[in-house]
Amino acid sequence: MPLVRIDAPPTHDDATLTALGDAVHQAMTETIDVPADDFFQIITRHEAGQVRYDPGYLGITRDDGIVFISLTLRVGRLNSQKKALYARIGELAKESAGIEPRNVFVNLTENSESDWSFGEGVAQYLN
Repeated sequence: MPLVRIDAPPTHDDATLTALGDAVHQAMTETIDVPADDFFQIITRHEAGQVRYDPGYLGITRDDGIVFISLTLRVGRLNSQKKALYARIGELAKESAGIEPRNVFVNLTENSESDWSFGEGVAQYLN
């Protein structure tokens, strides 16, 4: 059910971004109870100058290895689950994709069951 969007500068190659996508999915299955077959991702590598960021906001040193990970999911996870998710994404991004946790920016957007259709013009969660 989560929709994952990963946006990255041109410094990351296809293999790195694929590994990152797999790492994000693994983190979701381990920390916020996402089923293994619930896999929907959009990965976009942008041209130079199209990914902008503050290199020191909140005292975190970022560089062109940055990635933006946006998750849209149903409301209901506890803050402790979200904190575990962020930590696990950072760990797996480093292990699997070689992306430093300092360069992993994660954003969650929550919505309700009525905000999803997985195809065929049907609100599957409302049936």
